[in-house]
Amino acid sequence: MKAQIAGHHPGDPHVRSGGPMSAHQPPSRPPGAPHAPGLSGPSGPSRGTSGWAVASLIFSILWLCGAGSLLAVVLGVIALARIRRTGQNGRGLAVAGLILGVLGLLAGAGLALIGRPADRGRQSEYTDIVLDARGTGGVATAGVTYSFGGDTSDSAHVRLPWRKEERRELRELDVVRIDVRNHTAGGSVGCRITVDGRVAKTAEVAGGHRTASCLYNPITAH
Repeated sequence: MKAQIAGHHPGDPHVRSGGPMSAHQPPSRPPGAPHAPGLSGPSGPSRGTSGWAVASLIFSILWLCGAGSLLAVVLGVIALARIRRTGQNGRGLAVAGLILGVLGLLAGAGLALIGRPADRGRQSEYTDIVLDARGTGGVATAGVTYSFGGDTSDSAHVRLPWRKEERRELRELDVVRIDVRNHTAGGSVGCRITVDGRVAKTAEVAGGHRTASCLYNPITAH
């Protein structure tokens, strides 16, 4: 008869085939069971920071006259959606880029509204303008220089009275001007600017070799 292991009986659950269980061996963990608190397990690979979130923050800082802010908002929304799906880092960057992007768009809209009154100075409308030059006291000819905005013309000798009629696209920052130069030793010369049938400016000077000047500015005329 085979000798039995001392202190154990056949069928004893504490005895494994192949040798006795060590008193210090911990019980095995069932497959798939979670790690016990405090016990370290194998860590998963790092997922890194979302590039979409970084790009959103960068474009929100650049602004680019509002285009950067719009890109920051779009990239921020995409970054948040991908972070929720993949578990990447960078949610704070995406939120910051999204907020700064919205603020940039609001700032751009505010600047556009503020700039509208200034744009009125660049608005234009067609205007009927009449320039007149005259002379008295024997002044039959004179030199005339006139301008419509940036267009300037000069005539050294014109017969008086002289008239120039124009229909112009006159901007509020444009200036209409006429100068009448007396080339004689006496008499007087005068000028007049009529805008849409209304006399806007008139002037007359007496004496030889003097100049009468009339100037019309749409802004100061209102």
